[in-house]
Amino acid sequence: MIRTYRTSTGSISQSTIDFLSEQLDQKSIGEDVRLSIAFGSMNRGGSSLFFLFLDTNEFGLADTPVITATYGPKVSLESNWVEVLNYNRRIVFPLERIVEIPEVIEIEIFRRVASLVPQGGKLIVEYDSLDHRLTAEALSLGVPPAATPLGGIMIATGCGVQFINHDLSSGGRSGRRKLIGLRGKNDENDRRLSLAMIDELENFLTWSKELDWLIQSKTRPIAIATITMLKEKFNL
Repeated sequence: MIRTYRTSTGSISQSTIDFLSEQLDQKSIGEDVRLSIAFGSMNRGGSSLFFLFLDTNEFGLADTPVITATYGPKVSLESNWVEVLNYNRRIVFPLERIVEIPEVIEIEIFRRVASLVPQGGKLIVEYDSLDHRLTAEALSLGVPPAATPLGGIMIATGCGVQFINHDLSSGGRSGRRKLIGLRGKNDENDRRLSLAMIDELENFLTWSKELDWLIQSKTRPIAIATITMLKEKFNL
């Protein structure tokens, strides 16, 4: 049964509920682990708020969402986007059981969310939360987005041909810091962007040894793996 949270703003259209449910609800993300979706409201801009919970054979349905996000379908598919407003790595289940999500499940969760993004669309993920603190610190030190833990996940989901670091957390109405990843179109522009990413990551490897050891250990392997993947993809 699809859950809906009552709010004071507009209702999500039935077609959007049907689409998101078909794409996400009860989809497997690991052995005996599934996603369960609940809906919030549609804001004035037309984006739809939804929540994803873990549903497991062992612990049951989680009390807290793993993902809080909005989906923004547009007339042009290239303008479609999904924004992850909050991600929780530590999930509370009934009887106050707390489970930390392993990396392999985490990637599958984001892969499912990214499946909503068409070619040319955007996956937007906040990195102000505690669970993305390493990404936030790395970006503040000049590490390329593609070498950060969050960037690596977004590339693995297919939404990382290009990144925009929306770092506007200085106050006012700027909102939370976000990493914006573009899903490619499998065209020549993808190749151009990927070559630029390789250059950026190779340059990063030349100076990253000056960074704190923890940051190095979490970013250099991602950079090397991404360079290898892109060179193999484009036969470089």
